[in-house]
Amino acid sequence: HTHTHTTHPHTHTTLPTTAAAAAMDEIQRCVDAICNESSSDACMELCQMLARGETVQLHDGRVLSKTQLYVEAIRCAPCFTMAFFNLALALRVGETVKLHDGYVMDKKQLLIEALRCDSNGSIAYNHLGNLLAAGETVQLHNGRELDKKQLHVEAIRRDPDNKGAYNSLGLLLAIGETVQLDDGRVLNAKQLFVEAI
Repeated sequence: HTHTHTTHPHTHTTLPTTAAAAAMDEIQRCVDAICNESSSDACMELCQMLARGETVQLHDGRVLSKTQLYVEAIRCAPCFTMAFFNLALALRVGETVKLHDGYVMDKKQLLIEALRCDSNGSIAYNHLGNLLAAGETVQLHNGRELDKKQLHVEAIRRDPDNKGAYNSLGLLLAIGETVQLDDGRVLNAKQLFVEAI
């Protein structure tokens, strides 16, 4: 496969000296924590603070973008579910990213990797379902091949309170069409939208 990489102009974060030093310390702590496999939700939040195209220089001189921080997280912890998930969200549809091992992945492939790391990721199932075109299927690491509806049903099975999955599934149904959930309920679009409220 041939992949094209789009380059975007990067802006480097410029902060007042003390704020810049504090931000640099926090980002460095974030990357260090990931590389020491002692990462935390706060670390991932910090990575998410960078805007698209924004970069930050670390103490070791490396200048990393938001996507590069996620790639670094994956390099340090190859089954870091949230790094795969957040990297998928950071990409635009059609955009790809090259991982440390040379694999080039798009949003769908990154979400599949997130599900490989945590098969209970209800939100990842829902996002993956939203990315598929009508009639398109995707094969997960466990060999299961699922279409849009099946991915949303799986998201609801994994988390019956996932409002977004009910909404996404409701949008797929034609008037009068129903879908059976894994808990045995048979719902039409209106009922799914009520569940999404």
